[in-house]
Amino acid sequence: MIKEEIEILKDNGKINFIINQHHGFDEILTGGSVAMHYLSYLLAQRGHNVYMFTTPEYPHENIFSLNSTVEGSKDIISTHKTKDFGILNYSWEPFRYNINNTVSIYNQTTWGNWFNTKHVVRWLLYNVSEEIETTWGENDTYFSYGNQINLTNNFAKKKPQELIAMDFHLDIFKNENNPNRKGFCHFTWKHNSPNSLEFLKELNSTELRDWDEKGRYHYLNKMFNQHEYFITYDQLSFWPQAAALCGCKVIVMNSPNNPQSYYSSQTTPEQYREENPLKKYGVAFGFEDLQWAMDTKHLVKCHLEEMNRQNEETVDNFVKFWENKCYG
Repeated sequence: MIKEEIEILKDNGKINFIINQHHGFDEILTGGSVAMHYLSYLLAQRGHNVYMFTTPEYPHENIFSLNSTVEGSKDIISTHKTKDFGILNYSWEPFRYNINNTVSIYNQTTWGNWFNTKHVVRWLLYNVSEEIETTWGENDTYFSYGNQINLTNNFAKKKPQELIAMDFHLDIFKNENNPNRKGFCHFTWKHNSPNSLEFLKELNSTELRDWDEKGRYHYLNKMFNQHEYFITYDQLSFWPQAAALCGCKVIVMNSPNNPQSYYSSQTTPEQYREENPLKKYGVAFGFEDLQWAMDTKHLVKCHLEEMNRQNEETVDNFVKFWENKCYG
């Protein structure tokens, strides 16, 4: 139930980061949802006040929940407007804040500035529709989830800094050196080719899309350790790294004549790895690149540990940027 009194956000010399996240993992478990929750935790770790509109999946004493209600299907895949489910209506308990020390953080699916803050972050986790981007403010600050290009019409003009909050779950995804591995497993989520289901059926590949219902990360660790190969058509997914950590031979598909592909089929494996440094080792870009994945699989864990340190630096830089903006 929405409170009648007005919540007053803290004014304690720290920044108030308002994270526009209204769903826990039981409602939405996508890469974007995980990123928003994990960023909340990393900002709280650095001593600032973090407000979100659901129970945090990564609890911390500096994270506070504001009440929110959502009208619409729970089967949504983004947090405002979706092609499949239309517009979702949100409402939240009223709150007041010091305008100079409060920063709203919205992902690329959010229209406008819901909380009317002076400081606004557009966190580009994926492509932005022109229709949504036209509702953003001229003074909004863009941050990008990795060094990706063509995410938005204003990408070059805004020159986004990197902000990456990724939980690699290195404590869960491990190679158990199963000598009886066999067969294929896969995700069909994004970028599927027109004949992907038929192709995967011919391989007798195991679909892992219902992982969140069967035990989440621990279930995936088990399945990755049972199978010899992992295939995905989602060229920006985290799952190739997780599967490689577990010892799978990983193939990110690069099918010709696939209108859903993020990258052109003319993209070389070297170009793909340059733009996706997380997939530098242990991941093949197309079946022809499989030998590279096999030869470099042993480098995956150390590489991800180094990438995690670099990701933490992007969060540190993000915090310093807003400390200077709010208090500098």
